[in-house]
Amino acid sequence: MSTEVNIHLYGSLPFLVGRKQNQPINISLDGPVPISDVLSDHQIPTEEIQLIMRNHRPVHPDDTIRPGDRLALFPKEYPFFVDWYDYRATSKANDRRDDNLDS
Repeated sequence: MSTEVNIHLYGSLPFLVGRKQNQPINISLDGPVPISDVLSDHQIPTEEIQLIMRNHRPVHPDDTIRPGDRLALFPKEYPFFVDWYDYRATSKANDRRDDNLDS
């Protein structure tokens, strides 16, 4: 199992943290970590993020990432419409996933 997490930044986000477009941030993790901690550690401004996707599913910044996950961060200038019902259902499924992995 990979210990690496790939963080993909879209739109203006790479430039806000001094990276080039299409240059993901690769970090190593030993275990679960809150997404908000990773964003803070890499000086990625959460107030500029509109959507966070973990493994192609929308998640909240308070959710966790684990080794092998992929994060995609989209800035506010991206015109997304998030269906709140589907987002809630996905978040609940992700919570169950996290609970099962912690056991």
